[in-house]
Amino acid sequence: MLFPLEQDYLNWTSKYNLRVKTGSCLCCGKEIVTDVPFALKGYRGLKSEDHGCGEEFTWKSFKPIGQKEKDTWDSLTISM
Repeated sequence: MLFPLEQDYLNWTSKYNLRVKTGSCLCCGKEIVTDVPFALKGYRGLKSEDHGCGEEFTWKSFKPIGQKEKDTWDSLTISM
């Protein structure tokens, strides 16, 4: 389950070495920004606000913070 957090996104990006990304929604063309911090078991990230086009059109970026998750990502990267 994804948990949006009441955190300052600038502190969040610094703490977890994340980058805020901007772009256009593929559905409506509205500019969206990944500036909403969230936590997911073993991961930390940023997502865009819901802007009316549905969850499939929100942007998310995240990174593993637990060793198990880091090992999983490393194995996926190596096998690609």
